[in-house]
Amino acid sequence: MGSQFDLSVVDGIWQAGSGDATRDLSGLYVLPGLVDAHAHLSADTLDVETFVDPRHILERARRAATRGVLDVVDKGWNDDTVLQMVRSGRLATPRVQAAGVMIHPHDGYWKGFGTVVDGDDLIEACAGLGRDRPWVKIVGDWPRKGRGALPNYRERVLAEAVAAAHDGGARVAIHTMAPDTPSMTVRAGVDSIEHGLFLSEADLEALADRDGMWVPTVLRMHEVLAEMRPGSSGAEVLGQGIDNVSRLLPIASELGVTVLAGSDLAIDVGDIGREVAALNALGLPIEDAVAGASYRGRSALGIPSALGPGTPADLVAFDVDPTEDPQILAEPRLVIAGGEVLADRM
Repeated sequence: MGSQFDLSVVDGIWQAGSGDATRDLSGLYVLPGLVDAHAHLSADTLDVETFVDPRHILERARRAATRGVLDVVDKGWNDDTVLQMVRSGRLATPRVQAAGVMIHPHDGYWKGFGTVVDGDDLIEACAGLGRDRPWVKIVGDWPRKGRGALPNYRERVLAEAVAAAHDGGARVAIHTMAPDTPSMTVRAGVDSIEHGLFLSEADLEALADRDGMWVPTVLRMHEVLAEMRPGSSGAEVLGQGIDNVSRLLPIASELGVTVLAGSDLAIDVGDIGREVAALNALGLPIEDAVAGASYRGRSALGIPSALGPGTPADLVAFDVDPTEDPQILAEPRLVIAGGEVLADRM
């Protein structure tokens, strides 16, 4: 951070040596790009009846990129629109890894949203999806009236489904907010735990051992809690889950778990600094929170995280050290993606 880079750009890749135009980055704090690891580019709010408009997807994506978010994991929606836009090249900036349509059983998510897959059929569904997308998104649990939040699938089925997706080349992300689901999903080999309110220390150890990811989506969880009736059983359980996340975040740091930041419709994709600050406020050391939203997040997604010859020509520069003020992540002075200047406030 805070030095002059002797680099030039060729075909979107950093090369050694100065080009025709140089920029002095002395005094600035530089990151290779920001990461939103749990986004939904298809909408601005969680409205299951939202009409998916590709123009709005492009607007959200461009807005995020100009604010320094150069890598996004779109963790699924009601259809494959985002995935298809990435495949066609229409959605190229930021880089997007898209899960496409979500999977859940008939009583395990919002009615009419996503693809309904019951029981053992999950294995075949994940095998099929795993062959044509980088991520498969499964809804792992959901509240049932009078019974609380329950797992959507048995552990054996989940494990075989995850293996089937892996065989096809995809990673698996799973939504889990219930007490009985997280440990089962970790044992099943899921790659990324979304929310994970009731993970255990043993689960974190297992995730650390195999480079698994945890995306707590703290702001989204607080938003869900605020929408619940105070004193209700659901509010009590969710509050207990958030308390557990607060207890576990420092432990996750000590164990080396990859904790990533995700907007999850609680904030704009380009405002990931707010989630970074929320993770820090809940107990994750600020260095880890910033790393998860930048170079550590890129590494977890298989994207080079260093700034140097042979790496993607990405760069985001700030006036203030983000570990001192994570909110500055929303106000970059300079954003370069693939060698293209997207924002220049120098």
